[in-house]
Amino acid sequence: MMREKVIFHVDVNSAFLSWSAIRALSEGAKEDYRKIPCVVGGDESRRHGVVLAKSLPAKKYGIRTGESLFEARRKCPEVLVIPPDFPWYVERSRAMMEILKKYSPDVIQYSIDEAFLDMTGMEELMGPPLQAAYRLKDQIRDELGFTVNIGISTNFLLAKMASDFEKPDKVHTLFLDEIREKMWPLPVRELFSVGRSAEKKLAKYGVYTIGELASMDRNRLVRDMGLPGGVIWDYANGVESSPLTQRDTRDKSYGSSVTTSEDVTDCEDACRRLMPLCETVAMRLRLDSMKVSTITVQVTDYDFRKRSHQKSLPAPTDVTAEIYEAACELMQELWNGTPVRLIGVSGGKAAKEEYEQLSLFHDPKKEKQKKLDRAMDSLKLRFGDGAVVRASLLEQGGGRKGMAKAKLEHKMKGTERDKTGGRAEKGPGKGADGTDTDCY
Repeated sequence: MMREKVIFHVDVNSAFLSWSAIRALSEGAKEDYRKIPCVVGGDESRRHGVVLAKSLPAKKYGIRTGESLFEARRKCPEVLVIPPDFPWYVERSRAMMEILKKYSPDVIQYSIDEAFLDMTGMEELMGPPLQAAYRLKDQIRDELGFTVNIGISTNFLLAKMASDFEKPDKVHTLFLDEIREKMWPLPVRELFSVGRSAEKKLAKYGVYTIGELASMDRNRLVRDMGLPGGVIWDYANGVESSPLTQRDTRDKSYGSSVTTSEDVTDCEDACRRLMPLCETVAMRLRLDSMKVSTITVQVTDYDFRKRSHQKSLPAPTDVTAEIYEAACELMQELWNGTPVRLIGVSGGKAAKEEYEQLSLFHDPKKEKQKKLDRAMDSLKLRFGDGAVVRASLLEQGGGRKGMAKAKLEHKMKGTERDKTGGRAEKGPGKGADGTDTDCY
Protein backbone atom coordinates (compact mmCIF):
# COMPACT_ATOMS: atom_id res chain seq x y z
CA MET A 1 0.00 0.00 0.00
CA MET A 2 1.42 3.39 -1.03
CA ARG A 3 2.05 5.72 1.89
CA GLU A 4 0.19 9.05 1.77
CA LYS A 5 2.39 12.06 1.14
CA VAL A 6 3.09 14.55 3.94
CA ILE A 7 4.26 17.98 2.77
CA PHE A 8 5.24 20.98 4.93
CA HIS A 9 5.37 24.53 3.59
CA VAL A 10 7.46 26.84 5.79
CA ASP A 11 6.97 30.58 5.24
CA VAL A 12 8.72 33.34 7.20
CA ASN A 13 6.33 35.93 8.64
CA SER A 14 7.11 39.30 7.02
CA ALA A 15 10.60 38.07 6.28
CA PHE A 16 12.47 41.23 5.32
CA LEU A 17 11.03 43.27 8.16
CA SER A 18 11.57 40.49 10.71
CA TRP A 19 15.17 39.96 9.64
CA SER A 20 15.87 43.71 9.71
CA ALA A 21 14.33 43.91 13.19
CA ILE A 22 16.56 41.12 14.48
CA ARG A 23 19.68 42.84 13.21
CA ALA A 24 18.65 46.22 14.62
CA LEU A 25 17.95 44.73 18.04
CA SER A 26 21.34 43.00 18.05
CA GLU A 27 22.95 46.36 17.34
CA GLY A 28 21.22 48.07 20.26
CA ALA A 29 17.95 49.35 18.78
CA LYS A 30 15.45 50.34 21.44
CA GLU A 31 12.36 49.38 19.44
CA ASP A 32 11.39 46.15 17.73
CA TYR A 33 10.34 47.07 14.19
CA ARG A 34 7.80 44.27 14.28
CA LYS A 35 5.87 45.96 17.10
CA ILE A 36 5.52 49.45 15.56
CA PRO A 37 4.18 50.77 12.24
CA CYS A 38 7.19 50.02 10.09
CA VAL A 39 7.96 49.03 6.50
CA VAL A 40 11.01 47.95 4.54
CA GLY A 41 11.25 50.07 1.42
CA GLY A 42 13.42 51.87 -1.10
CA ASP A 43 14.65 55.44 -1.06
CA GLU A 44 11.75 57.71 -0.06
CA SER A 45 13.22 60.57 -2.10
CA ARG A 46 12.56 58.56 -5.26
CA ARG A 47 9.16 58.75 -6.91
CA HIS A 48 8.68 55.02 -7.13
CA GLY A 49 9.87 53.75 -3.75
CA VAL A 50 7.66 50.82 -2.77
CA VAL A 51 6.79 48.83 0.35
CA LEU A 52 8.73 45.57 0.30
CA ALA A 53 7.54 44.29 3.70
CA LYS A 54 5.37 45.59 6.52
CA SER A 55 4.81 45.02 10.23
CA LEU A 56 1.45 43.92 11.60
CA PRO A 57 0.85 47.38 13.14
CA ALA A 58 1.50 48.89 9.69
CA LYS A 59 -0.92 46.39 8.13
CA LYS A 60 -3.65 47.63 10.49
CA TYR A 61 -3.39 51.03 8.78
CA GLY A 62 -4.14 49.35 5.46
CA ILE A 63 -0.55 49.47 4.21
CA ARG A 64 0.06 46.81 1.58
CA THR A 65 3.20 45.21 0.16
CA GLY A 66 3.93 46.63 -3.29
CA GLU A 67 2.26 50.01 -2.85
CA SER A 68 4.24 53.25 -2.98
CA LEU A 69 5.90 54.67 0.10
CA PHE A 70 4.01 57.88 -0.62
CA GLU A 71 0.74 56.01 -0.26
CA ALA A 72 1.99 54.27 2.90
CA ARG A 73 2.85 57.69 4.38
CA ARG A 74 -0.60 58.95 3.48
CA LYS A 75 -2.20 56.08 5.41
CA CYS A 76 0.16 56.33 8.38
CA PRO A 77 2.26 59.55 8.56
CA GLU A 78 4.38 58.22 11.42
CA VAL A 79 5.33 54.94 9.71
CA LEU A 80 9.03 54.15 10.00
CA VAL A 81 10.71 53.31 6.68
CA ILE A 82 13.90 51.26 6.85
CA PRO A 83 16.18 50.25 3.94
CA PRO A 84 16.57 46.60 2.95
CA ASP A 85 19.75 44.65 3.69
CA PHE A 86 19.81 41.83 1.18
CA PRO A 87 23.12 40.16 2.19
CA TRP A 88 21.77 39.84 5.74
CA TYR A 89 18.50 38.41 4.40
CA VAL A 90 20.43 35.77 2.44
CA GLU A 91 22.38 34.86 5.58
CA ARG A 92 19.19 34.45 7.65
CA SER A 93 17.60 32.42 4.87
CA ARG A 94 20.55 30.04 4.76
CA ALA A 95 20.46 29.63 8.54
CA MET A 96 16.80 28.63 8.35
CA MET A 97 17.45 26.16 5.54
CA GLU A 98 20.10 24.44 7.67
CA ILE A 99 17.50 23.83 10.37
CA LEU A 100 14.98 22.52 7.84
CA LYS A 101 17.51 19.98 6.57
CA LYS A 102 17.60 18.45 10.05
CA TYR A 103 13.92 17.55 9.70
CA SER A 104 13.88 16.13 6.18
CA PRO A 105 16.44 15.04 3.58
CA ASP A 106 14.14 16.48 0.89
CA VAL A 107 14.02 20.28 1.27
CA ILE A 108 12.97 22.37 -1.72
CA GLN A 109 13.74 26.07 -1.33
CA TYR A 110 10.90 27.90 -3.07
CA SER A 111 12.12 31.46 -2.48
CA ILE A 112 14.42 33.32 -0.11
CA ASP A 113 11.88 33.07 2.73
CA GLU A 114 9.93 29.87 2.06
CA ALA A 115 10.56 26.19 1.47
CA PHE A 116 8.79 22.87 1.12
CA LEU A 117 9.73 19.77 3.12
CA ASP A 118 8.70 16.28 2.05
CA MET A 119 8.03 14.68 5.43
CA THR A 120 6.65 11.43 4.02
CA GLY A 121 7.86 8.50 6.11
CA MET A 122 9.53 10.75 8.70
CA GLU A 123 7.04 9.98 11.48
CA GLU A 124 9.27 7.41 13.16
CA LEU A 125 12.12 9.91 13.43
CA MET A 126 10.23 13.17 13.92
CA GLY A 127 6.90 12.09 15.39
CA PRO A 128 3.41 12.87 14.06
CA PRO A 129 3.32 15.71 11.46
CA LEU A 130 1.60 18.26 13.70
CA GLN A 131 4.02 17.57 16.54
CA ALA A 132 7.02 17.86 14.22
CA ALA A 133 5.71 21.10 12.69
CA TYR A 134 5.25 22.78 16.05
CA ARG A 135 8.72 21.69 17.13
CA LEU A 136 10.23 23.02 13.90
CA LYS A 137 8.37 26.33 14.17
CA ASP A 138 9.50 26.82 17.76
CA GLN A 139 13.10 25.88 17.00
CA ILE A 140 13.33 28.52 14.28
CA ARG A 141 11.83 31.13 16.61
CA ASP A 142 14.07 30.22 19.57
CA GLU A 143 17.34 29.82 17.66
CA LEU A 144 17.02 32.44 14.92
CA GLY A 145 14.69 34.97 16.51
CA PHE A 146 11.96 35.16 13.86
CA THR A 147 8.66 33.37 13.36
CA VAL A 148 7.28 31.22 10.55
CA ASN A 149 3.97 29.74 9.53
CA ILE A 150 3.86 26.08 8.56
CA GLY A 151 1.21 24.54 6.36
CA ILE A 152 0.68 20.76 6.27
CA SER A 153 -1.05 18.75 3.57
CA THR A 154 -0.66 15.90 1.10
CA ASN A 155 0.55 18.09 -1.78
CA PHE A 156 2.54 21.28 -2.31
CA LEU A 157 -0.45 23.38 -3.35
CA LEU A 158 -2.56 22.74 -0.27
CA ALA A 159 0.43 23.00 2.06
CA LYS A 160 1.18 26.46 0.64
CA MET A 161 -2.44 27.52 0.92
CA ALA A 162 -2.51 26.34 4.55
CA SER A 163 0.57 28.36 5.51
CA ASP A 164 -1.22 31.54 4.37
CA PHE A 165 -4.01 31.12 6.92
CA GLU A 166 -3.93 33.12 10.18
CA LYS A 167 -0.50 34.58 11.01
CA PRO A 168 2.01 34.86 12.62
CA ASP A 169 3.75 31.91 14.30
CA LYS A 170 1.07 29.36 13.42
CA VAL A 171 0.71 25.78 12.15
CA HIS A 172 -2.27 24.93 9.92
CA THR A 173 -3.44 21.82 8.10
CA LEU A 174 -5.38 21.68 4.83
CA PHE A 175 -6.19 18.12 3.84
CA LEU A 176 -8.68 17.17 1.14
CA ASP A 177 -11.52 16.67 3.63
CA GLU A 178 -10.88 20.17 5.03
CA ILE A 179 -11.05 22.08 1.73
CA ARG A 180 -14.79 22.74 1.88
CA GLU A 181 -14.58 24.26 5.37
CA LYS A 182 -11.19 26.03 5.28
CA MET A 183 -10.51 27.01 1.66
CA TRP A 184 -13.75 27.30 -0.29
CA PRO A 185 -15.13 30.30 1.70
CA LEU A 186 -12.01 32.38 0.85
CA PRO A 187 -12.08 35.08 -1.86
CA VAL A 188 -11.02 33.64 -5.20
CA ARG A 189 -7.99 35.96 -5.30
CA GLU A 190 -6.56 33.99 -2.35
CA LEU A 191 -6.17 30.90 -4.54
CA PHE A 192 -2.63 30.30 -5.71
CA SER A 193 -2.06 31.56 -9.29
CA VAL A 194 -5.27 33.63 -9.48
CA GLY A 195 -4.15 37.18 -10.25
CA ARG A 196 -6.12 40.38 -10.84
CA SER A 197 -6.84 39.57 -14.47
CA ALA A 198 -8.26 36.11 -13.65
CA GLU A 199 -10.20 37.58 -10.72
CA LYS A 200 -11.89 40.10 -13.04
CA LYS A 201 -12.76 37.41 -15.59
CA LEU A 202 -14.21 35.16 -12.90
CA ALA A 203 -16.27 38.05 -11.52
CA LYS A 204 -18.06 38.19 -14.90
CA TYR A 205 -19.27 34.66 -14.18
CA GLY A 206 -20.43 35.70 -10.72
CA VAL A 207 -17.56 33.80 -9.14
CA TYR A 208 -16.12 35.50 -6.04
CA THR A 209 -15.06 32.63 -3.77
CA ILE A 210 -12.84 29.61 -4.27
CA GLY A 211 -15.84 27.38 -3.62
CA GLU A 212 -17.80 29.03 -6.41
CA LEU A 213 -14.87 28.47 -8.76
CA ALA A 214 -14.64 24.81 -7.70
CA SER A 215 -18.31 24.25 -8.58
CA MET A 216 -18.04 25.72 -12.10
CA ASP A 217 -17.99 23.60 -15.23
CA ARG A 218 -14.32 22.88 -15.95
CA ASN A 219 -14.82 22.54 -19.70
CA ARG A 220 -16.36 26.00 -19.85
CA LEU A 221 -13.36 27.50 -18.05
CA VAL A 222 -10.94 25.81 -20.42
CA ARG A 223 -12.97 26.97 -23.41
CA ASP A 224 -13.09 30.59 -22.20
CA MET A 225 -9.72 30.95 -20.45
CA GLY A 226 -7.58 28.25 -22.06
CA LEU A 227 -5.41 25.82 -20.12
CA PRO A 228 -4.94 28.23 -17.16
CA GLY A 229 -8.71 28.02 -16.61
CA GLY A 230 -8.44 24.27 -16.14
CA VAL A 231 -5.48 24.65 -13.80
CA ILE A 232 -7.20 27.10 -11.44
CA TRP A 233 -10.31 24.87 -11.42
CA ASP A 234 -8.09 21.94 -10.40
CA TYR A 235 -6.40 24.08 -7.73
CA ALA A 236 -9.79 25.14 -6.35
CA ASN A 237 -10.58 21.45 -5.92
CA GLY A 238 -7.26 20.69 -4.24
CA VAL A 239 -5.71 18.99 -7.28
CA GLU A 240 -2.13 20.00 -8.09
CA SER A 241 -2.40 19.38 -11.84
CA SER A 242 0.37 21.88 -12.58
CA PRO A 243 3.30 21.38 -10.16
CA LEU A 244 4.27 24.28 -7.91
CA THR A 245 7.86 23.18 -7.59
CA GLN A 246 10.48 22.31 -10.18
CA ARG A 247 12.72 19.72 -8.62
CA ASP A 248 15.32 19.84 -11.38
CA THR A 249 17.83 22.40 -10.12
CA ARG A 250 18.96 23.05 -13.68
CA ASP A 251 15.77 25.07 -14.11
CA LYS A 252 16.36 27.18 -11.01
CA SER A 253 16.94 30.86 -11.66
CA TYR A 254 18.33 33.85 -9.78
CA GLY A 255 17.20 37.34 -10.67
CA SER A 256 17.03 40.98 -9.67
CA SER A 257 15.12 43.91 -11.15
CA VAL A 258 14.82 47.63 -10.53
CA THR A 259 12.01 50.12 -11.13
CA THR A 260 13.83 53.37 -11.88
CA SER A 261 12.91 56.76 -10.46
CA GLU A 262 12.89 58.28 -13.95
CA ASP A 263 12.69 57.15 -17.56
CA VAL A 264 15.89 55.51 -18.80
CA THR A 265 16.28 56.99 -22.28
CA ASP A 266 19.60 55.67 -23.59
CA CYS A 267 21.34 52.31 -23.76
CA GLU A 268 24.48 53.42 -21.93
CA ASP A 269 22.45 54.50 -18.91
CA ALA A 270 20.55 51.22 -19.03
CA CYS A 271 23.83 49.27 -19.05
CA ARG A 272 25.09 51.24 -16.07
CA ARG A 273 21.97 50.31 -14.14
CA LEU A 274 22.57 46.65 -14.90
CA MET A 275 25.68 46.54 -12.72
CA PRO A 276 24.11 46.48 -9.21
CA LEU A 277 21.55 43.96 -10.47
CA CYS A 278 24.28 41.67 -11.80
CA GLU A 279 26.15 42.00 -8.52
CA THR A 280 23.02 40.98 -6.61
CA VAL A 281 22.54 37.90 -8.79
CA ALA A 282 26.22 36.93 -8.65
CA MET A 283 26.47 37.31 -4.88
CA ARG A 284 23.40 35.15 -4.30
CA LEU A 285 24.86 32.50 -6.60
CA ARG A 286 28.12 32.45 -4.67
CA LEU A 287 26.33 32.27 -1.33
CA ASP A 288 24.37 29.25 -2.58
CA SER A 289 27.42 27.68 -4.28
CA MET A 290 25.57 27.78 -7.61
CA LYS A 291 26.47 28.79 -11.17
CA VAL A 292 24.22 29.75 -14.06
CA SER A 293 24.40 28.83 -17.73
CA THR A 294 22.03 31.42 -19.21
CA ILE A 295 21.51 35.15 -18.74
CA THR A 296 18.27 37.01 -19.46
CA VAL A 297 17.69 40.76 -19.56
CA GLN A 298 14.17 42.16 -19.44
CA VAL A 299 12.80 45.69 -19.70
CA THR A 300 9.37 47.24 -19.24
CA ASP A 301 8.64 50.56 -20.90
CA TYR A 302 6.46 53.39 -19.61
CA ASP A 303 3.41 51.79 -21.27
CA PHE A 304 4.05 48.56 -19.31
CA ARG A 305 5.08 46.62 -22.41
CA LYS A 306 7.63 43.95 -21.59
CA ARG A 307 10.55 42.75 -23.69
CA SER A 308 13.32 40.27 -22.92
CA HIS A 309 16.38 38.69 -24.50
CA GLN A 310 18.39 35.62 -23.44
CA LYS A 311 21.75 34.04 -24.24
CA SER A 312 23.66 30.92 -23.22
CA LEU A 313 27.08 31.29 -21.62
CA PRO A 314 30.20 29.45 -22.82
CA ALA A 315 30.48 27.89 -19.35
CA PRO A 316 28.52 28.10 -16.07
CA THR A 317 29.59 31.09 -13.96
CA ASP A 318 29.07 32.99 -10.71
CA VAL A 319 31.54 35.79 -11.61
CA THR A 320 30.02 39.26 -11.50
CA ALA A 321 32.01 40.59 -14.47
CA GLU A 322 30.99 37.71 -16.75
CA ILE A 323 27.31 38.09 -15.87
CA TYR A 324 27.53 41.86 -16.38
CA GLU A 325 29.29 41.49 -19.74
CA ALA A 326 26.58 39.14 -21.01
CA ALA A 327 23.84 41.40 -19.67
CA CYS A 328 25.29 44.45 -21.42
CA GLU A 329 25.45 42.56 -24.73
CA LEU A 330 21.80 41.56 -24.32
CA MET A 331 20.76 45.11 -23.44
CA GLN A 332 22.47 46.46 -26.56
CA GLU A 333 20.64 43.90 -28.70
CA LEU A 334 17.34 44.55 -26.93
CA TRP A 335 17.45 48.35 -26.93
CA ASN A 336 15.11 49.98 -29.47
CA GLY A 337 15.14 53.56 -28.20
CA THR A 338 11.92 53.34 -26.21
CA PRO A 339 12.32 54.78 -22.65
CA VAL A 340 12.03 52.12 -19.96
CA ARG A 341 11.09 52.11 -16.29
CA LEU A 342 11.96 48.56 -15.22
CA ILE A 343 15.21 46.71 -15.90
CA GLY A 344 15.86 43.14 -14.80
CA VAL A 345 18.60 40.53 -14.99
CA SER A 346 18.29 36.82 -14.27
CA GLY A 347 20.55 33.81 -14.49
CA GLY A 348 18.98 30.51 -15.45
CA LYS A 349 19.74 26.79 -15.49
CA ALA A 350 21.46 27.17 -12.15
CA ALA A 351 23.26 24.15 -10.75
CA LYS A 352 25.86 23.34 -8.15
CA GLU A 353 29.30 23.10 -9.69
CA GLU A 354 31.43 20.41 -8.11
CA TYR A 355 34.30 21.27 -10.43
CA GLU A 356 35.12 23.89 -13.02
CA GLN A 357 35.93 23.14 -16.62
CA LEU A 358 39.54 24.06 -17.27
CA SER A 359 40.53 26.21 -20.19
CA LEU A 360 43.67 25.65 -22.28
CA PHE A 361 44.46 29.30 -21.64
CA HIS A 362 44.69 30.29 -18.00
CA ASP A 363 43.07 33.67 -17.37
CA PRO A 364 44.71 35.39 -14.38
CA LYS A 365 42.20 38.26 -14.57
CA LYS A 366 39.32 35.87 -14.02
CA GLU A 367 41.03 34.31 -11.00
CA LYS A 368 41.60 37.79 -9.58
CA GLN A 369 37.95 38.69 -10.17
CA LYS A 370 36.76 35.55 -8.39
CA LYS A 371 38.97 36.27 -5.37
CA LEU A 372 37.78 39.87 -5.23
CA ASP A 373 34.15 38.78 -5.55
CA ARG A 374 34.54 36.51 -2.53
CA ALA A 375 36.33 39.22 -0.56
CA MET A 376 33.57 41.74 -1.29
CA ASP A 377 30.91 39.21 -0.32
CA SER A 378 32.64 38.67 3.00
CA LEU A 379 32.87 42.40 3.71
CA LYS A 380 29.25 43.05 2.86
CA LEU A 381 27.96 40.13 4.90
CA ARG A 382 30.00 41.30 7.86
CA PHE A 383 29.53 45.07 7.69
CA GLY A 384 26.36 45.53 5.64
CA ASP A 385 25.21 46.42 2.17
CA GLY A 386 26.99 49.77 1.95
CA ALA A 387 30.38 48.53 3.15
CA VAL A 388 31.88 48.46 -0.35
CA VAL A 389 30.55 50.35 -3.37
CA ARG A 390 31.69 50.20 -6.98
CA ALA A 391 33.25 53.52 -8.00
CA SER A 392 31.01 53.88 -11.05
CA LEU A 393 27.93 53.58 -8.85
CA LEU A 394 28.87 56.50 -6.63
CA GLU A 395 27.46 58.83 -9.26
CA GLN A 396 23.89 57.56 -9.23
CA GLY A 397 22.67 60.59 -11.10
CA GLY A 398 24.11 59.21 -14.33
CA GLY A 399 26.45 61.63 -16.08
CA ARG A 400 29.08 60.97 -18.68
CA LYS A 401 31.89 60.69 -16.16
CA GLY A 402 30.17 57.89 -14.25
CA MET A 403 29.20 56.20 -17.49
CA ALA A 404 32.75 56.37 -18.78
CA LYS A 405 33.96 54.62 -15.66
CA ALA A 406 31.34 51.91 -16.03
CA LYS A 407 32.23 51.36 -19.69
CA LEU A 408 35.94 51.16 -18.88
CA GLU A 409 35.30 48.61 -16.13
CA HIS A 410 33.07 46.63 -18.49
CA LYS A 411 35.75 46.49 -21.18
CA MET A 412 38.49 45.52 -18.77
CA LYS A 413 36.30 43.16 -16.72
CA GLY A 414 37.72 45.14 -13.85
CA THR A 415 37.80 44.87 -10.10
CA GLU A 416 34.49 43.73 -8.63
CA ARG A 417 32.98 45.73 -5.81
CA ASP A 418 29.60 44.21 -4.96
CA LYS A 419 26.74 46.57 -4.27
CA THR A 420 23.76 44.40 -3.47
CA GLY A 421 20.09 45.14 -3.81
CA GLY A 422 17.14 43.05 -2.65
CA ARG A 423 13.69 41.52 -3.54
CA ALA A 424 10.25 42.48 -2.92
CA GLU A 425 8.62 39.73 -1.03
CA LYS A 426 6.76 37.33 -3.22
CA GLY A 427 6.31 39.05 -6.14
CA PRO A 428 8.76 39.48 -5.42
CA GLY A 429 9.42 37.80 -4.73
CA LYS A 430 9.93 39.90 -2.39
CA GLY A 431 14.90 44.81 -1.87
CA ALA A 432 16.22 48.01 -2.97
CA ASP A 433 19.51 49.83 -3.30
CA GLY A 434 18.05 53.28 -3.79
CA THR A 435 15.26 52.69 -6.26
CA ASP A 436 12.84 49.78 -6.10
CA THR A 437 14.61 46.49 -6.63
CA ASP A 438 13.08 43.01 -6.68
CA CYS A 439 14.99 39.75 -6.33
CA TYR A 440 13.60 36.34 -7.02
